[in-house]
Amino acid sequence: ACPCALGLATPTVITVSSGLAAKQGWLFRGGDVIELAASVKRMVFDKTGTLTLGRPLVDSVLASGDPPQTLQLAASLEQTSRHPLAHALLQEAQRLQLPLLAVESSRTTPGAGMEGRLQGVDGLVRVGSPEWLRDQGVFWTAQQQKTLDSAVQRGQSLVAVALAETPLGLVTVDDRLRPDASLAIQRLRDQGQSVAMLSGDRRQTVERVGRELGFADADLAWQLLPQQKLERLELWREKGSVAMVGDGINDAPALAAADLGIAVGTGTQIAQDTADLVLLGDRLEAVPEALCLARRTMTKIRQNLIWAFGYNLIALPIAAGVLLPGFGLLLSPPLAALLMAFSSVSVVLNALSLRL
Repeated sequence: ACPCALGLATPTVITVSSGLAAKQGWLFRGGDVIELAASVKRMVFDKTGTLTLGRPLVDSVLASGDPPQTLQLAASLEQTSRHPLAHALLQEAQRLQLPLLAVESSRTTPGAGMEGRLQGVDGLVRVGSPEWLRDQGVFWTAQQQKTLDSAVQRGQSLVAVALAETPLGLVTVDDRLRPDASLAIQRLRDQGQSVAMLSGDRRQTVERVGRELGFADADLAWQLLPQQKLERLELWREKGSVAMVGDGINDAPALAAADLGIAVGTGTQIAQDTADLVLLGDRLEAVPEALCLARRTMTKIRQNLIWAFGYNLIALPIAAGVLLPGFGLLLSPPLAALLMAFSSVSVVLNALSLRL
């Protein structure tokens, strides 16, 4: 009547599974996370830095005045930001050898932009989405609006720059899909997952990426602030468990609110700290692979539990003498000990078969 098989059934499989995951650079924060990863049915992706490379490049600077100055002001203000678009601005400023101005003060509006004061510049500098700048009292001329509309139609990400209430221009930024994004999404669909995408980018950009990856229109949402991402997740959670895959600081609230938060390892530290599952490296295919490992783990746990309960249900009555009156069969202590050991060994071997 030794409970060794029952005691070994779950922890042994979890230990083996965690070891396999660690070798791949995947961190499950507990056995309950593995169980949840095996049962989740909807995967929600952030766009920038998750489905895309997160290393966007500046395509053009559409300024009404001096393009280098517009880029210099934008890059100077964004030098303290970790957003992928900020990296694009800084990289372009470095390529053009534009000196960065010191930041005296700055404030970030999540999902919208930044504003602050730069040394030697008279007035408040704002860098962010055109809609946010308009809400701050910055209005475009007819010619600037025409240029903006043209860039929007091309599906490019836009960074608007303004000094005080005067618009200086637009910076258009392009970001490429991860090489394995399409394959990863298809593998998730093959596993029976519903996939969706949330983004703070404008509609045309999100729809372009959605078309390339085969997303349905109903599974796309754009120009969302972090709070709006939470609201959309809550709606989906009413229909079943939801996993959120993200990498940036704007994704941290959504990662925490989802049933399963998955952070790609190239993202920010706060995203990794908030997530239940961290995937180190830059392979998006790790998402379906990690979910597959979680399902295999739960299958092994169920097999072990069925074996342990079934084995004891059969062996215990025999050891108690049920077959003694009719068949004269009784387990001797040495044979009972051997059978008990066999039960434990079989559970361990089944757990180790996860490695195959």
